[in-house]
Amino acid sequence: MVNWMLTRDNKEQGASTAGTSTGSVLIPRELYDTLIGAVRKTLVFRPLAAMIIGPGSIPGSSVDVPLQSEDTMTVMEIAEGAEIPMDVEGYESFNMKPVKYGVRIAITREMIEDSLYDVMRYNTETAGYELANKEDELIVAQLNAGSTASGHDVSNSNATIAITDITEAMQNLETDNYQPTHIIVGAEVANDLRNIDTFVEADKAGINDPSKSLIGRIFAMNVLRSNQVSAKLAYVIDANHAFVIAEKRPITLRGFDQWERDIQNVVATMRIKIRYLRSKAISEITTT
Repeated sequence: MVNWMLTRDNKEQGASTAGTSTGSVLIPRELYDTLIGAVRKTLVFRPLAAMIIGPGSIPGSSVDVPLQSEDTMTVMEIAEGAEIPMDVEGYESFNMKPVKYGVRIAITREMIEDSLYDVMRYNTETAGYELANKEDELIVAQLNAGSTASGHDVSNSNATIAITDITEAMQNLETDNYQPTHIIVGAEVANDLRNIDTFVEADKAGINDPSKSLIGRIFAMNVLRSNQVSAKLAYVIDANHAFVIAEKRPITLRGFDQWERDIQNVVATMRIKIRYLRSKAISEITTT
């Protein structure tokens, strides 16, 4: 694996070096004084977690999450004078072992000294974003796994999503006593929703904040758009029960110098595990 570092233009250094990324565009010449940021996905999933188990609640390398089983206690009719039968509720659990994710940033001191911008700050901000983006990616994978486990998949042969797809997904949750709170949609499904007259007319009553990807409310559910979700997919969830995050180490940045090479490094890491909490609280909608 190649270890990458940010350097000045290799031509300035007289040799081509494998494993380097040129930063010559950042060296002051006649250059605009603001670095144009990259376009990034809007991250929406972390606030939807049913719970976040922090480092203080994970004493070892993993944590067992206990769940109260549904409908395991039976109440019976009792004849006068008869003994009252005993029963207790059931419990189950699953284990979550956080996994480490990370990236190392290496920038030559010459690059830092000569650049017009604070290249280390920009790179560390990007590292933090990419780790948060990875978290969203892991959450979507668990929503997919949960819907598959519960058999709550809704598919159609239409080119666009239909109101009946949404209501069927909601029914999947409601049949099992869950309350649909959110529908998270991909870009193509979002476009479909914006072109369904029923929702267009209803949404005129509530203009939303596009910076949060909230594009409206449908049947009392918040509608969120995420490019982390495939364009033709949508997930209806009960956010109180859909998924859980076990976080042994939050996003952490640690810096160190390689004096022998005059390079400044920052290591960005996190240790997390995502899992669906109750699979029946998730229903996936697939369009064609």
